[in-house]
Amino acid sequence: MKKEMSGLNKTGKVQQMKLEKSQNLHQRALEIIPGGTNTNSKRVETFLSPKFFPTYIERGEGAYVWDLDGNRYIDYVASLAPINIGYNIKRINDKIRQQLEKGILFSLPSSSEVELAEVLIEKIPGAEMVRFLKTGAEVTSAAVRLARVVTGKDMILSCDYHGWHDWWSAKIGASGIPQCFQELITDFPFNDFETLEKLVQQHDGNVACIIMTAASYGIEPKNDFLQKVRKLADEKGILLIFDEIITGFRWALGGAQEKYDVIPDLAAFGKGMANGMPISALVGKKEYMSKITETFVTSTFASEAVSIAASLETIRILEEENVMRRLYEITDKLREGLRQISESHQIGINLFDPTPVVKFEIDLEIENSRETASIEFMKYCTENGLLIRRYGTEFSLCPMASHSDEDIEVSLEVFDKALKYAKEKSN
Repeated sequence: MKKEMSGLNKTGKVQQMKLEKSQNLHQRALEIIPGGTNTNSKRVETFLSPKFFPTYIERGEGAYVWDLDGNRYIDYVASLAPINIGYNIKRINDKIRQQLEKGILFSLPSSSEVELAEVLIEKIPGAEMVRFLKTGAEVTSAAVRLARVVTGKDMILSCDYHGWHDWWSAKIGASGIPQCFQELITDFPFNDFETLEKLVQQHDGNVACIIMTAASYGIEPKNDFLQKVRKLADEKGILLIFDEIITGFRWALGGAQEKYDVIPDLAAFGKGMANGMPISALVGKKEYMSKITETFVTSTFASEAVSIAASLETIRILEEENVMRRLYEITDKLREGLRQISESHQIGINLFDPTPVVKFEIDLEIENSRETASIEFMKYCTENGLLIRRYGTEFSLCPMASHSDEDIEVSLEVFDKALKYAKEKSN
């Protein structure tokens, strides 16, 4: 395996990879696609300069991806978390092909959407009814609209990211959104119950919902935070919505609500429920979900049958092969390996909470040195066949069940050399 990768660098230096095809196509794309790609978080500049990082992926297999220039990587980005099993999984592909032979989209609903709805109701603790859409932004938007229908109130209390639609993007001051939207949403930090309580009091009588992620990359609820939020919502007649787009089918089969035993009124699922095929689901209590027919939430492609077939088989695999346990095993090994590497080089690595996505930061006292070290660490990892995600000075590793023990061993070997290299470059 090591011979096929970009190559463990024996010189201890970063040697610029062959990325000519990626760079040329990127220049073409910038002329015809705003930003060069259609997913903001996949823009090459969010990782590194295109001089040092691939812009396009040509194919994937298991835990590996190949870029346009033929460089192979162990992938820890997992397409921003939808890929929880691995790429090009035969069982899922077979179900996709079988459905393709029957048809993709029909003039009436596909019978398989009833089957998948029943499966979700069985697997997700808070699911009594289901409505399918295609993306996370769509189902969080549907959840918020439904909460306003149910409560007759307008105000949204939000924690974390919930998509690009106007109701949420107004909170970050995105242009093109009427000012009035900003007056109907406010934010509170995760694990800060005191701030949430004050906001509920401030907007008393006009809060439709609290929408929040119940956990995130390297962040877990503390001090009974979710239990306190649930109790507050009940006391004030506010609907509690969990955004489980990332946590669903990764933290547990039934998401963070299963993991932490706190049941929301509504929940948004997506990403990992079909191992990369586009499908999402709004689930929740029947007394609330049934009112969705009183508003307008619909999509031509909501009952597209190929993604439904992929989701059914994905969930079977997740359950039969106990994928969530494997994801935690991988993250535990990566976290422990990073801790040992940190100690051996006497460089601090700040490891965040032990979630099924590893999040860490190179901990240097001087801010400029930390930024430089992070960039050089990323360069070295990329050159030596690891695809990881960077947010400024922080990194995340999103595992897939296809990651083997050998993949983890190789990755930790690269991390070890990368940290040493980054330390030298930041001095």
